Amino acid sequence: AITLYRLTLESGQFEIIKDNIGGLTSDRRMQAILIAFALGAFIEGSAGFGTPVAVAATMLVGLGFTRFYAAGICLLANTAPVAFGSIGIPIIALAGLTGFPEMELSGWVGALCAPISLFIPAYLIWVMGGFSAVRGVLPAVIICGVAYAVTQFSVSNFIGPELVDITSGLACMVALVL
Repeated sequence: AITLYRLTLESGQFEIIKDNIGGLTSDRRMQAILIAFALGAFIEGSAGFGTPVAVAATMLVGLGFTRFYAAGICLLANTAPVAFGSIGIPIIALAGLTGFPEMELSGWVGALCAPISLFIPAYLIWVMGGFSAVRGVLPAVIICGVAYAVTQFSVSNFIGPELVDITSGLACMVALVL
């Protein structure tokens, strides 16, 4: 993941990706939800291990956020997807260690994390600017939280842990863009 990031950065493609995502809206709250939460979740599901915070924070810095602020926002946003990690490795490892069925563990983690995931986008915006900031983007916060949580719960219970964050992040991005 870091090699691909460096490759896109050095080839200039990272700026194109950043500009396209950042160009969807000039509202910093929406940029934070889209990049830190939705894109960060997608990256967590595909790469994990700190990559989503590093990549998403770099994109936010490129859009004008300060470094520590961007890193803090990305760390908060990563609360929802980190339980499933890169392609479900935490759940798969837990199943291997405990002997419990992987699908059962995936379902339980999804049932525990989905309600929390509903509120993470609102909490992220509240940290950025308080209740008035949340009120200003409330429809987006609700759509993002619901799209992510429903997908997280469904995939973790009916498909397995490997694709939870990837599909949830994609669902959230699509819902936000629409």
